[in-house]
Amino acid sequence: MDAATVECFEANRNRLASLAYRLLGSAADAEDVVQDAFVRWQAADAERIPVPEAWLTKTVTNLSLDRLRSARARRERSVGIWMPEPLLDGDPMLGPADTAEQRESV
Repeated sequence: MDAATVECFEANRNRLASLAYRLLGSAADAEDVVQDAFVRWQAADAERIPVPEAWLTKTVTNLSLDRLRSARARRERSVGIWMPEPLLDGDPMLGPADTAEQRESV
C-alpha cells in the first residue's frame, strides 16, 4: 500500500470515527469499525474507487449497522428457560381484570 492511500485514509479517520460513534454509541466499537474499514481499504483497489471519501463512509456505515444487528441478535438469545419479566404495581400494561386481581391479592 502506498503512502498516498494511507494518507487518504488518515485524512478521513476522525470523520469516520465520529460517524461510527454516532451510530454505535461506543468509542471502543467505533474504533474497531474504523480499523475494520482500514483493513478493507487496504484490500480494495484504490484506483477503481472514484470518490474515496464516499467509499469509506459507506463502508463504515455498513460495518456499524452490521455490528448493531449482531448485537441485537446476541441480546435476544435466551439462555435456559424463558421467564417473563415481573410487572410493577400500577403498570399501564395491566388490564382492568389484572389490576383487580392484584388489589385482591394484597
